[in-house]
Amino acid sequence: MQDDNGSEHDHPAERAQPQGYAALGERVAGILEAAEQAAEGIREEAHKLASDLEREARAEADRLNESLTADAQRLRTEADEYARDMRLAVEAYATQHRRQAEEEGRTIVADAERQSATMREAAEEMVRQVEGDVRRRQEQLRAEVRMLEQRKRDALERMREIAAAVQDVLPDESLESDLRPERRGVPATGS
Repeated sequence: MQDDNGSEHDHPAERAQPQGYAALGERVAGILEAAEQAAEGIREEAHKLASDLEREARAEADRLNESLTADAQRLRTEADEYARDMRLAVEAYATQHRRQAEEEGRTIVADAERQSATMREAAEEMVRQVEGDVRRRQEQLRAEVRMLEQRKRDALERMREIAAAVQDVLPDESLESDLRPERRGVPATGS
């Protein structure tokens, strides 16, 4: 437009319009690249989360195993000490009481060993459960990563379809080559 002085002024709507089909291609390429970057970020975050969960679960399982093993060892040591003390005390008694005291000591040791075995089995079961939980979580994360990768492929395919539809509408210019993202300095090739 020209004002009364004869000078031209840009109309704001005209400035906001893209500068031709190349701008459209750049915008579509930008959208594709952003989608790929977002998918990569999500994939990296999922892998990191899986790794962190696995590391935490292993550390917790190791800590639990050590704790329960130490408790079982302590109980066994206490039971052994108690049995030894009982045997020493029994030797002071008369011969008729000796057999009865020795049998009582053996019963206490057997109970302690059974209790120790039970606690060890419980600890091992807990470790198996934690490991199973970790495996299930890893599988869930892998499934989520696969789903995200499929979404990325679907989005890229839809963008290619859009590009092809736009190309069909345009004159003999090649929009598809303009829409292909370039990686590491090498132009992408068609599939």
